[in-house]
Amino acid sequence: MADIRSVQDFKEFLKDNRELLHKKAVRIEDLPPDDDWILDDEWDEIYEQEVLKRGKV
Repeated sequence: MADIRSVQDFKEFLKDNRELLHKKAVRIEDLPPDDDWILDDEWDEIYEQEVLKRGKV
């Protein structure tokens, strides 16, 4: 895989790997309620910062 150095590189990576990413993705509804990822509040903090900073996500 080539290095991703720009937004355009990242967009191309997503386009080229869309199917694989969909196969590897996990729906949050399918995770157990005590999963470490769900219990981690780091994403909540990031979301709140973005909402406060931009007013939307």
